[in-house]
Amino acid sequence: MKKVLILNISTDSKNTSLGFAISWLNAFAKKFDEVHVISFSIGNHDELEENVIVSSVDNKLGRISKLINIFKLINKLTKSNKYEFCLCHMSSLMVIISSPILKIRKIKSIFWYTHKGPNDYLKKIFLLKASIYSNKIITASKNSFPYKRFFNNKSKLHVIGHAIKYNEFFRKVNSFDGKNFVIISRISKSKRIDESISGFLNSEKGSSHKLSVIGGPLSSEDEIYFEKLKSKYASHENISFLGSIPHKNLINEISEFSFHINNTEKGFYDKSVLEMMSHGLINFYSNSDYDELLPEEYQDKFKFDGTPESLSNKISNIENLKIEEINKIINFSQSKLEKQSVNNLVERVLRII
Repeated sequence: MKKVLILNISTDSKNTSLGFAISWLNAFAKKFDEVHVISFSIGNHDELEENVIVSSVDNKLGRISKLINIFKLINKLTKSNKYEFCLCHMSSLMVIISSPILKIRKIKSIFWYTHKGPNDYLKKIFLLKASIYSNKIITASKNSFPYKRFFNNKSKLHVIGHAIKYNEFFRKVNSFDGKNFVIISRISKSKRIDESISGFLNSEKGSSHKLSVIGGPLSSEDEIYFEKLKSKYASHENISFLGSIPHKNLINEISEFSFHINNTEKGFYDKSVLEMMSHGLINFYSNSDYDELLPEEYQDKFKFDGTPESLSNKISNIENLKIEEINKIINFSQSKLEKQSVNNLVERVLRII
C-alpha cells in the first residue's frame, strides 16, 4: 500500500489564501492509497477524498505546545506507517521538528517553499536550517526561493511551477469590455496594495472604472494595514473591499473583471495571478517572474516598476490595444498556465524524487 505524509499550515476550503490545499491533497489521493496530513489548523474539508486522513492539534494550544504535539503525531504516524516520502508545505518549523524522525525512519523529506523569504532574523535561520535538513526543495519560479545561491544545484533545488485548478478557472473569453479591475491578495503591506490603488485612481481609468480588492489580513499588523486602507479610500465609490472569499467560491466572483493588478516584489509568485490569468483576466505586474506568461512584445505594456506613477501610465495606455491583441495575450497566457495545473502536480513532484 502506497502512502504519503503531508505537513501543511492549514486544511480549510474556506481560507482565501490557503484553501487550495484541498485540491492539492485530492491530487495526491488519486496517486496514493492513503494520504496522511498533519496541519497546524483545520477548518472545512468536506471535499477531501476518503483516503485523505487529516490530523491536527488543539487550536487553543500555544505555539510551543502545538509543535510538541505535532512532533508526537509525526512520530506516531511514521512508526506505524511506511511512507514513500514526506512533503512539507511552507513551514520551516515543521521541517525542523520532523527531520530527526524522518532521518531515523529513512523517509525522504521534501520541502515546498515559494516566497521571497522572511524579514525576521530568527525565521531566516529556521528557513535556512529547514532547507539544509530537507532532501529536496521545491519552488514555483526561478526567484521564489530566497536561498537559491546556497542550493542552486539540480539535485537539491527544483523549480516546478505552481499547482492551480486550471480546468476550473479556465474560461474562453468571447468578449472583453475592459471595465473592471481586481486585486486578489492577502492584505499585507508587502503586497503594496496601497500603491496599486493609488496608481489605478490616478490613471485615465480611475474615475470611470471600478477596482475591487478581494482578500483579508492574517496577522495583527496586517489588520492595522487593512483598516488604514479602508479608511483612506472610503470616499472613493469605485473602490470596493470585498474581504476574504473562500477559495472554492472565487470562480463565481471573478467573471465580471477584465484586469488583475499584482504589485509584489521579485520572490513572490502568487497563485492568484495564475488563476486570474487562467480565467482570461490580463495582469498588470511588477515582478519579472510573470514575464513568461505574456508574449514578449506585450510584457512592457503591462509590467510596471512598482510605483503608483508607473502603474497609472500602463493602465492609461491600454486603450491602444486592439481586440485581436487582447485575444492573443489571453490565449498565450492560458496555454502556458495549463502546464501548471494541479492535475499534473504529483507527476512533477515524483519526477524530482
